[in-house]
Amino acid sequence: MIKWLDVLNYARNGNPEPDRRVEKSDEEWKKELTDEQFAVTRLKGTERPFSSDVCSKFEPGIYACVCCDTLLFDANTKFESG
Repeated sequence: MIKWLDVLNYARNGNPEPDRRVEKSDEEWKKELTDEQFAVTRLKGTERPFSSDVCSKFEPGIYACVCCDTLLFDANTKFESG
């Protein structure tokens, strides 16, 4: 799981090579992902800041990438920033 020190290190030195790479065609991804998941993960889509209902949720759990299962963050590290 990525920690803030890792983020700072990546900012200085670039992202590390992934442990494994999942390669699929767009058609394969479209069959597995919702339209929104596909837009965000494959087309670099995003949403307006604070527009998602998950911004105010603090449910416990460890979140992972929908495409490759890479651990992203632990909900215990989420905080209200203002």
